[in-house]
Amino acid sequence: MKTRTLAVNIAVLCTAAVVAPSCGDGAGKKSRITTEQVASEMTEYPIPSAYEITNLINRAGVAYIIDLTNPVGSAQRYLTEAKKAVNVGVYGADLAYVTTYNQTQAAMDYMKVLKKLGDELQVSANVNASLVYQVEKNIDNKDSLISIISQSFRDTYAFLVNNGKDAVSLQVLVGTWVEGLYIATHATTYSAKQEDMLQVVANQKQSLETLKALIQKQADVPEVADLLTLLAPVVSEFDKVETSLSPQQLQSIGKAIEDIRSEVVK
Repeated sequence: MKTRTLAVNIAVLCTAAVVAPSCGDGAGKKSRITTEQVASEMTEYPIPSAYEITNLINRAGVAYIIDLTNPVGSAQRYLTEAKKAVNVGVYGADLAYVTTYNQTQAAMDYMKVLKKLGDELQVSANVNASLVYQVEKNIDNKDSLISIISQSFRDTYAFLVNNGKDAVSLQVLVGTWVEGLYIATHATTYSAKQEDMLQVVANQKQSLETLKALIQKQADVPEVADLLTLLAPVVSEFDKVETSLSPQQLQSIGKAIEDIRSEVVK
């Protein structure tokens, strides 16, 4: 299978999960979602990436929040496969955030740490020199960089699934979703457009349902089952949300996701 550069590919897998809608038309179909179906249906069901949520935050007039993302230096303390995989997801969401805000050096730093963790996870891929060149060439061009990275999502997801790394792919997706929601809840606090941002957070309920369906399909795998336990507190809070989100619900969701995120990145 022809694959692309690891650092870019794994980042794209991360950034695709944060605001992903359900691939099903109802509860019955949703329960039958598999990772293979998600990969094969990408062209029919265009899934928004983490760049969408960070762009929404940017357009809401929220300034770049320094020290909000997970420091790249934290990577040295992630020793288990599960910790490495979930933080690949965290760093992927962070990459989307810093790229959206034109933080060029930070973007390069996150690309490097993503490659490091990916190598340690033995997620090997053939280096596509042309893609590497394009990323480096467009590192200061946000729109082009986002386009280049986004195009490699399907290849990455298929690579992980087709090479027996389903658990890794789910751990990455969970890390991305957690970090994306963590960023969104914090950004909402600083936004002058509270109603818009409350809706951004409320929309994460749908992507959480999709994520749960994917995890439940492989819940017999211990490290995958652990993801359901990890997410349980925020699932409980989102169960109380209908179509809109109150400031009180935002506070509760924000506290739940902050606690989960602290556990993930420690």
